[in-house]
Formats: sequence, C-alpha cells, structure tokens
Amino acid sequence: MNSYAVKGTILLICCMALFLNFSALPVTESVTRTVERHYQNSDRLISSYGDERRDSSPILLESMGQYMEYLLLADDQKGFEEQFQLLQEHFAVEQAGEIHLKWQIGENISTNASVDDFRIIEVLMAGGEKFHDAAYTDLAEQIWDTMIRTQLTDGLITDFYDRSWKQQSSELHLSYINFTVLEDMRAPNLEEYKRILRGGQTDTPFFIEIYHPRDKSYHTADPETVNMIDQFLIAMQYVKSTNETPSKFHDWLQKQAKADNVLHGRYNRTTAAPASSYESSSVYALAVLYSLAVHDQEMADEWFLKLQKQAPMQASPSYTDIHFFDYMYASYAARLYEAGRSSH
Repeated sequence: MNSYAVKGTILLICCMALFLNFSALPVTESVTRTVERHYQNSDRLISSYGDERRDSSPILLESMGQYMEYLLLADDQKGFEEQFQLLQEHFAVEQAGEIHLKWQIGENISTNASVDDFRIIEVLMAGGEKFHDAAYTDLAEQIWDTMIRTQLTDGLITDFYDRSWKQQSSELHLSYINFTVLEDMRAPNLEEYKRILRGGQTDTPFFIEIYHPRDKSYHTADPETVNMIDQFLIAMQYVKSTNETPSKFHDWLQKQAKADNVLHGRYNRTTAAPASSYESSSVYALAVLYSLAVHDQEMADEWFLKLQKQAPMQASPSYTDIHFFDYMYASYAARLYEAGRSSH
C-alpha cells in the first residue's frame, strides 16, 4: 500500500506542476469566450477596447484579422466562418468589379491599409486550404487582384489606397510587408522586397522603418526613438524573406533577455537605451513569436515568462483598459508557444 501511496503522491505532484505551468495559457474556449463576452458589440463585431468601451471604441479590420489568425491556429472552423461573413458584410466594398477592404468601419472611410489586407489574404488562403472552402480563397484572390490594380507604386504595394480619390500612398512601411503573402501570390518585384528589408538594417540594433519607392530612399518614423512593435514586425519579415537572423537586432535582444529581462516600448535609436518606462504585452508576445521564428527556444522561454505577467494574462484583467491588439497578440503567442512545447 505504501508504494501505491508514493506513486499516487508523485502523480499528484506532476499533475500540479503541469497545471501551474500551463494554467495561465489561454485555451481556445476561454479566448473565444472572452472575445464574445468582453469585446464583441451587439453586431458581434470586435471593438478595439472591451467591456465599458466596446460600444464606443473603433471597429478595426486589424482586430478581425488577428482574431481570424487565432481561430485558424485553434482549428475553429465555425468561428472562422462567422468572421468571414462579417468581413464581407461590414468591411468589403465592391466597386467597379474590385473588392476593397476598409481599415475601419465608418461612413467616410474610403481607404485600406495594406498590412491589414495582407493579413486577411493570408488567413483566407490558409483557411481555404485547412477547411476545404474555395469561398475563402476566392475572396482572397479578389482582394489581391484589387491591390495589384490600385496600389502599386513603382512596382511595389505601398501602405494604402484611397478609392474615393483614386490615389495610393507613396511610401512603404517595412512593418507592413507580409512576405508570405507576397511569395504565395507571386507578387511582382518579389526580390525587391528582400532588398528593401536587407537595406533597412543599420549600424545599431534597429531597422529603419519607411521606404520611398520612387527615389529608393529610407526614412525613420521618428529620428530619436524606435517603437519595438514595429521593430519586431520588421525583424520577422526579414527572417521570412532571407531565412537569416538579423544579427545586430538578435544579439541585442539576447542581451536584454540575459541582463535585466525587460523590454520597454521604445528605445533610443542611436544609443539603444530605453526611451520609455512602459512595458507592453504585445511587445513581449512579439518577442516570443520572433524567438520561435528563429528557433531560439531559450529566449522564447525567457520572454514567455515576462508575457505571463502582463495584464491580458492575469486572472481578472480589465478588458476596458486592454486594447484588443494586445489581448490577441498575447493569446496567439501563448497558444503557439504551448503548441511548440507540447510537441517536444
């Protein structure tokens, strides 16, 4: 009997350890329930902020795209289909045989944002393949065709197109590039995007954020500081397009993980000293996603521990104060991290 008791105690300890290790991770049911209960308004559209502000804060295509990414990862076909229907009803505008997407719901909104369109195209193409539904891929291809017809500046898809003025942006934010979509859809000048991402590297750990196709020049978003969300998004596109690790950025990030294990929202562009005191769940989530992309599990573990301490991961978060961007990135990174851990 004593041996059975010992074995039972060991099993209980193992189960408790497993629970403590993963209890903070969002699971599909809790994430979808949170979105439905705290972020969706009466039209079931996702608001930028939850609870007290969900009937007054903006409804962004960015939010829908992020949620569809999560539903795809979670293999939630029913939820994905609902968002697909809402996408067509509220964000898609058919004009002269073209399908334009609005970056935000509103009567006077006539522009898109290529970063949002790319995300929607990517999830629809992947959803069509995973769920065996041609309607998803058909819409993705229509959106892509519209972008190619309306949004090229010197052969590159720039930041936005205004269908009322029939005018496209003259600049390209490197963080807007989605190399997966560009490659899958066989974009013109694919090699040029690689060159642009390579050229965005500097002598500091950080990337320059903006490229002007017409004179092939680079410009900073802010001459003094960098935003870490932008930096991570650019770094991940660099990895996807080149299959290389951005050495200066990566070395700097490793030092941050080993030194004080803190990432601030902004840094001085020249000195790499913190330029703000705030920490952000989306920054830590992106740090996890970047670490997984470059197969640095040790660094992913470090940043995931920090992510667990952020507001969206707490037991009773205030969704009124948590932007959906932050909540969704935290949830997506946690699920991807958990999936990687469980596969080892």
